[in-house]
Amino acid sequence: MEIKTIQDDLERFENLIKMINFEYQQYFAGTKRNPPVVYEREVNKLIHKYSLHQIKNSTLRFRFNNLVARFITFREKWNKKMLELEGVKKPKPILLEKEKILENNKTNGYESELDKLPPGFNREKIKNVIEQKLDELKNKGISNVRIEIEIIDGKPKLRMKKQ
Repeated sequence: MEIKTIQDDLERFENLIKMINFEYQQYFAGTKRNPPVVYEREVNKLIHKYSLHQIKNSTLRFRFNNLVARFITFREKWNKKMLELEGVKKPKPILLEKEKILENNKTNGYESELDKLPPGFNREKIKNVIEQKLDELKNKGISNVRIEIEIIDGKPKLRMKKQ
């Protein structure tokens, strides 16, 4: 094969990757109705063509291998987004920092301590005080805290200990 033909095909290959990526971005944004299957077929034909006929020029072979690697990387990314779009694979939820702290405190006895309070105490008020104290500690950089509530002389006493 001629070097000029290979160079033209590699240039076409690179442009096709850019076009496919752009079309997929439009598809995921909702402006296109279908994914760019036609361009992908052209890329697959080029990959198949140069996989069967070895490229003798090392520079062109290096460029071809890099383009194939880039295409495969993009294809994996597109397939992952397609699965998310179809609802097969759901993205992992990201917990906010305050939710993480509250979740930590629930497992460390925060809710169970509130449940231990005898009837007659305003649980919501105590919970608000605990959350306020947790925010203060968070601002100081302390996030892992063990919470205990004791009743002394008929009044709830809040104890927070750093773990």
